[in-house]
Amino acid sequence: MLGVAHFMDFIKHEGFSNMSDGGLAAVVALLLVVVVQLFIVQFLWNTVLTRVVTVTRPLPTLGYTLGLMVLTTMLYPGPV
Repeated sequence: MLGVAHFMDFIKHEGFSNMSDGGLAAVVALLLVVVVQLFIVQFLWNTVLTRVVTVTRPLPTLGYTLGLMVLTTMLYPGPV
């Protein structure tokens, strides 16, 4: 338990002074990219895929689009 206590003490006193102040900007940029991706995926799904693949239906909301993106990321995570 000494190792865990020492680690927790280190975390309390760290302060993270070496981090830049761009954390909020990075979070906002990430959210903006995700929202833009959601709209692009939904647009392409509803206009292209539903016409090419006849068994697909349009995605009704961005929630379904987000679920589709999460599912495809879990199934095909890309290069490791």
